[in-house]
Amino acid sequence: MSKFKLDNRTLQLLNAQVNLSETFNHTLRSTPQREALAFRLKVERSKSDTLFIVELGSERHTLTLQNEKKMHLKLADFIEEIANGPFDPSNTTDLLNLPHTSRQYGRFDVEHKQKVFELVRTGGALSLDMGFELPIHVAIHRTQTRTGITTIMSIGVKRPRTKCFTVCGTDVEIYGKVVESINHLAAVATPAAHAA
Repeated sequence: MSKFKLDNRTLQLLNAQVNLSETFNHTLRSTPQREALAFRLKVERSKSDTLFIVELGSERHTLTLQNEKKMHLKLADFIEEIANGPFDPSNTTDLLNLPHTSRQYGRFDVEHKQKVFELVRTGGALSLDMGFELPIHVAIHRTQTRTGITTIMSIGVKRPRTKCFTVCGTDVEIYGKVVESINHLAAVATPAAHAA
């Protein structure tokens, strides 16, 4: 079964549109077939809350939310739930498509930190799954002439974001620079609609 999703551009538009009283037209796309499903969004904003009316075909759904910073993510979850049915946490395929309000990007947990430190000590390559669609790839080469490394990091396929640098020092100092660069790369790769 194909799942309809809002793309990052639409999420950015929703982020702005939740602050306006207006009617907007949008499209949901399914993966992998790329079927299109058009819907109309009416926004009626007041000082304390906002009423959203989603018209999808002959269906009409309403949602009222308190005015807050991440309100557009709750609205995105509501729209996708209308198109796909409710989110089922017991279904493992649904776990790969968490609701927008539950998604976390740039998770750099203890396990990742241990793997990166070992990589700094020995050299090699590693793929870090930090919550993005694609992993962050890290390759480290230990230099022979003095204590240091040369590293290349990237995320993405079509238009990858990359970092390449050489750093010298103790393993702890080198590790600090590598982690700092991984965090910078993760911040750049976080979708704008979720970064706010």
